[in-house]
Amino acid sequence: MASGSEKYDTALLAILQNEGKVAPFLDEVLGFLYRRTDFFRIMKTDTDRLGFPPGVAYKLLKNIFKKYEILAQKDSEKADQMRQARKKKQETQEQQSEASNMQTPTEPSQAPLCQGTSGANDQDKRGQEESAVASSEPQGEGDRVEQMETSSESETQNAKSSESKSGDGEDEEDPELARQRRELQANPLTYNGAEREAYFWSQNITEVDVRVKVPKSIVKGKQMKVDIKSKHIHVALQESDGSWRDLVNSELSWDVDKEESMWTLSPGEFVHINLEKKQERWWENVFTDEPKINTKKIDCSRPMTDLDDEAQAKIEEMMFNQRQKQLGLPQSHEVKTHEMLRKAWDAEGSPFKGQPFDPSRFSVDPSGVVNFNQQT
Repeated sequence: MASGSEKYDTALLAILQNEGKVAPFLDEVLGFLYRRTDFFRIMKTDTDRLGFPPGVAYKLLKNIFKKYEILAQKDSEKADQMRQARKKKQETQEQQSEASNMQTPTEPSQAPLCQGTSGANDQDKRGQEESAVASSEPQGEGDRVEQMETSSESETQNAKSSESKSGDGEDEEDPELARQRRELQANPLTYNGAEREAYFWSQNITEVDVRVKVPKSIVKGKQMKVDIKSKHIHVALQESDGSWRDLVNSELSWDVDKEESMWTLSPGEFVHINLEKKQERWWENVFTDEPKINTKKIDCSRPMTDLDDEAQAKIEEMMFNQRQKQLGLPQSHEVKTHEMLRKAWDAEGSPFKGQPFDPSRFSVDPSGVVNFNQQT
């Protein structure tokens, strides 16, 4: 039997194959939530028993999307690393093969010659012994001075090397800590954050996600109490005897917008608290009473989804233009001008009337100005 999220793959795959494309598949899934659940119902008052507060259902979808978006990014990075490792290994093997081919084979005639030249070998040995005796004789003053200068230079170089290493020590990271950090970054629950005894936390530039661990017996929201304030979080669970036990009761490191923050329960796993930061900044810790992380070692890039529509449109246009330029195709400003000229090309009074549209007859600069090329 399939485990985890794969247990429904067969049923979902059948729906996807029937719909043929992702968009209608997603439409069917959300349509099911609309028809059979209160997912799209908005709670108008605190006494409403069904639905979600305004914006909460959308945030829930957004958080789940971000979870798998991060996983996909990590999969892509891992695949790139594997490709680079294979390429490096192949290059190393090729270099070793070339080096092996370049080595000169030993001449077969050398072995017999060595066997018949014992006298020469004896002379070589005597020469080596004389050299050894000469090296053991007392050195002159000049030799000693030269040796002292060489030793002094070596010590100076070693001292400079030690100073350089000690000066760069702040940027160096213990290998074990580096391994732990990579594992945290690879986990969506601790991405740009950390794992603590009672909770996980992750963050981007605008939000913090805290997941407080709960026992398997916690399966309903009414078994939990979650109080979110601008700079304080209190999470408690109800014991079997009806008493309440604190899981988290701590001050936040920075202010959050409690009106935009929310919490949901993943039965038997954790309480997921999504916090909206008051300021766009990277947090070193989520609570003031926990150790700090090194924000210089996290992923400080901002996903396009965090930018406003205008900024996203500009970035997409730049990416489109870069691809078009590499392929030798018209860029965005040229495409718009081409469409306008195509309509006027064969219009009444046009000097090109009756001729096929030919973009090579003109060029368009980035400001949109059209320059017609002289015919040769």
